[in-house]
Amino acid sequence: MRREYIEDHYDAAWKWLELAEDYSQFCTVFPLWHRGRVEITAVDGKLIVSNPLNVEKQYEAYNRLLLGEARPEEPLAPPDERLLTYLISCTSIQSDSFQVNFNPQLVARLREFLSPTAATRHTLPDSWQFTSFSLQEYRKIFFTLRSMAYGWHVARSMLAQSGMQGLGYKSSVWVVPKQELSARLKRYTRVDPPVIDRVLDLITFGSNGIRRPDIAIQPLVDLKNGSYALAPFVWLNTNMERNLCVLLNQIPAEREAYSRLTDEKELAIRDEIKELLGTDRFDFKGGQLEGTDLDLAVIDREAKVCLGLELKWFIEPAEIREIEQRIEELAQGIVQAKKIKTLFERGDERLVKGLLGISQDYLFLTAVASMNWIGHGDVQDLDVPIIKVFHLLNHIAATGSLLDVVTWLKTRAYLPQEGKNYSIEPWEISCGKWTATWYGIKPLAQGGDSSTENDVPPGAPVAPPAVLGRG
Repeated sequence: MRREYIEDHYDAAWKWLELAEDYSQFCTVFPLWHRGRVEITAVDGKLIVSNPLNVEKQYEAYNRLLLGEARPEEPLAPPDERLLTYLISCTSIQSDSFQVNFNPQLVARLREFLSPTAATRHTLPDSWQFTSFSLQEYRKIFFTLRSMAYGWHVARSMLAQSGMQGLGYKSSVWVVPKQELSARLKRYTRVDPPVIDRVLDLITFGSNGIRRPDIAIQPLVDLKNGSYALAPFVWLNTNMERNLCVLLNQIPAEREAYSRLTDEKELAIRDEIKELLGTDRFDFKGGQLEGTDLDLAVIDREAKVCLGLELKWFIEPAEIREIEQRIEELAQGIVQAKKIKTLFERGDERLVKGLLGISQDYLFLTAVASMNWIGHGDVQDLDVPIIKVFHLLNHIAATGSLLDVVTWLKTRAYLPQEGKNYSIEPWEISCGKWTATWYGIKPLAQGGDSSTENDVPPGAPVAPPAVLGRG
């Protein structure tokens, strides 16, 4: 009887998830249409969708198959039995509900387990100081909350699999008194209470005058009864640093400080590039020019090759409005790169001899190097490739040849190939009486190491297009 009960509930849950997936993709179509990025024709309850601005889907595939900043990332291994046993020993269990009783040892062990993965995803400079807290303080608070949410999620999964009535749904959201949560964070993080209170206020859903709150951006829910609610699924699938940037950019009191810090980030990128590539083989130059500036040039004086880079660091887009803004920024980067190329071709002395210290017989290419997103087909330019910074750096380090890298960029060999690395899968979606055929991007094979073209994460599912997840 218990097994049938569990199977029935799993079936019902999956049906809801499938309906939600269809609804989510269906809703994607309309913001795209509203902003003129797709065309829709309605015929007898069927929406015929065409996408003239995104015909060359290898660029979208690139963004989706090389996730985030394309840095090497530590995968999350399954928790070991000792951690699981201790977690359950700290959990009060009823017939259809549970309560994880957190303590310093349990939280420390959860944080230790998650730390290797988190470390590769924390990429903003440690020195960043906001109006009332530092990035390090924010990370410590948020990561502790995420670790506790992970413990809650794992406990529920184990109890559901062991046959808990209702699959533990009654306790699926962690509800905790406000004072208790603040006290626990003070105990577990050693961060000053005023800073903890400010961070909790900042990430509370709908706080600080946010007109259109987003649960991924502000994942802490005030129940207005003296308690908070934390949904583990949300906490485990939100990008902490990206969403902090989005949030600060919406709050006038924080926006100015954040804007100053973004300028520092681009300087930090230059330093990181120099450190990763080293100065033994390559020389690095940059500076002001006539009507423009050169962010960074990587020069191989022995091979007589120069690669000029227009660096772009922005918040990875997660909705149509952000996609359009980022496309504009990439387009500006292409304009800048073309100016540099034109100056070189006409032998501008300030650029060629003064700034770079090279001659016109060098092989010269300009490119846009973006930290996390290269846009879709409509922003691309035949003369100026756009590539993710760390994908480029990994390839330079692997080949050791700037000459080979320039050819790789010119021929767009860094892009995945349809039919080899991914396929475009039709996706039948419906909502009420309306149906439409949408599409997803399905990885077909894993590319080589992160330094070569056609990198594809193994085992990745079909990825829905157009709007990137906020995670």
